[in-house]
Amino acid sequence: MFRDMLWRSVEDLWTEILGHPFLGELQRGTLPEEKFAYFLGQDYTYLEDFARVLALGAARSPDGRELRIFLDAASGVFAVEQELHVALTGALGADPDALGRTQRGSATRSYVDFLLRHGFAGDYARFAAAVLPCFWIYREVGLALRDRGPSPQPLYQAWIDTYAGEPFGSAVQAQLGIIERIAEETPRRQGELREIFREGVGHECDFWDQAYQLGRRG
Repeated sequence: MFRDMLWRSVEDLWTEILGHPFLGELQRGTLPEEKFAYFLGQDYTYLEDFARVLALGAARSPDGRELRIFLDAASGVFAVEQELHVALTGALGADPDALGRTQRGSATRSYVDFLLRHGFAGDYARFAAAVLPCFWIYREVGLALRDRGPSPQPLYQAWIDTYAGEPFGSAVQAQLGIIERIAEETPRRQGELREIFREGVGHECDFWDQAYQLGRRG
């Protein structure tokens, strides 16, 4: 399956992500709350543009089924992910209203630029490959951290449970189904799609690192 080829193409980046101290400390409950709060703020503002890109993809979808998949995904950004960020930020004692005023770090800006570039390009296949890492990597991170055992910090465990849970898993499977269809119908573009996917996963690496360093990465 094409998804297996995609995953093999980023195994080195996945090893880097899974071994990152941000995620290790998150699962062990030792991650400083300041770093988690910084991550929530960056992810919140990132998700706003991610939802916009998903809506653009929905408009270009070839049929009603994929239209609904992307519309549901865009809606889920607000109804699930951003609401989670609001709740966790409040539980940390910070002002949830400040999330919308977050100043973007360099990794956040680069990731958003990558998504917008492919989202506005008008090419449905490139768009699908560009948005896939945000779904698939978070799902795999959630599952991997859950398998290590519960985090002693309940707020961190709530974050893990969201991405390891079946609702998010179903959304990821829908995205994987779309990229499989595209790869099967346009086999000559598979190399191009792998390159875009790998670039997106690279942005995921940078995003975790930015949070761990509280944006002090240049």
